[in-house]
Amino acid sequence: MRYLTREPLSPEEWHREAMSEHSGASVEFLGVVRRLENGVPIQYLEYEAYEPMAEQMLEQYIQQAREQFGLSRVYFRHRLGRVGVGEIAVIIGVHAPHRAEAFAGCQFLLESLKRDVPIWKAKAG
Repeated sequence: MRYLTREPLSPEEWHREAMSEHSGASVEFLGVVRRLENGVPIQYLEYEAYEPMAEQMLEQYIQQAREQFGLSRVYFRHRLGRVGVGEIAVIIGVHAPHRAEAFAGCQFLLESLKRDVPIWKAKAG
């Protein structure tokens, strides 16, 4: 499974998977490029990554989240390259039997991404 892509992201793929008879909760996070970056107006952000390491780390964090929070399904995509204002840069979706675990699992994945995974904003245009 590849988690990083240069293609535009759309929640529809995740939404097609968002129902499960084994999960009572479905939580998603959409990270969208906003107009102001550090108070400066921008047209886009440029995302870069050390891809082999990022993919491996994401796989490890997803596995950890599945085990720690009892997640039944995880959907994770992060866009690389130029991402325009209003476009989605990251989608994290999770299923779990209960809402507390679903919210906690999604939060864990987002915080792990921001803290540890070698993906960065290279520049704002």
